[in-house]
Amino acid sequence: MNLTDIFTNDSEKPLPKPNAVRRLSGDDGPWNPEHVRGIICNPCYAGVGPYPGLVPEAAWVHAAVRTIQEDGPEQFLVNMLQMLRESFEHAHLQFGEAEDE
Repeated sequence: MNLTDIFTNDSEKPLPKPNAVRRLSGDDGPWNPEHVRGIICNPCYAGVGPYPGLVPEAAWVHAAVRTIQEDGPEQFLVNMLQMLRESFEHAHLQFGEAEDE
């Protein structure tokens, strides 16, 4: 199998819409299932990127596996990409550009 095969076989198939919401710190509003899904689908909570780990990695992985089993891998991955985009955009705004060394 080559990269062309990997990235073209299902590329025409539409992806599900994200159904996870990133909850910002300081948000005192009520929690909903989309907020919980946003945490489970966001590896930043396990310490990815500039964020400290707030959830043990093993706990995050096990919760992610359960969510993948319930929602399916495509939905989970769409949500994870959305949460990562939002988290890193927030980090960029909060911490600025990384300086060249």
